[in-house]
Amino acid sequence: MSFNYTALQSSAGTLLQRFGRELTFTRTTDGTYAPNTGTVTTTSSTYKKYACVFDYADAELSDQNIEQGDRRILAEGHAYQIGDTVSLDSEIYRIINVSNNQPAGTIVSCNLQVRK
Repeated sequence: MSFNYTALQSSAGTLLQRFGRELTFTRTTDGTYAPNTGTVTTTSSTYKKYACVFDYADAELSDQNIEQGDRRILAEGHAYQIGDTVSLDSEIYRIINVSNNQPAGTIVSCNLQVRK
């Protein structure tokens, strides 16, 4: 017997909307090379997702992968990518780690580590 995680995904989204806040994420991708200018064009797209933002505890800072000033974001399920940016309190943070909560292939929520 298999479990349908779509309802759990919906519940997680509802809770994040209720207790979190809407954040704006930006993804910048390289386009094609323009030989006449010698540059590569880039395109940016934005998307909004609900999330809760947390500071790391002092005990977590002893981990070599977490630095002072890093923030942890519990966000709605989405295909976040390392390198995407997010605006938090008028400051821009870059996603450096993505950990999906993904039972049976359904992304219920995502833990994001972001850094200035």
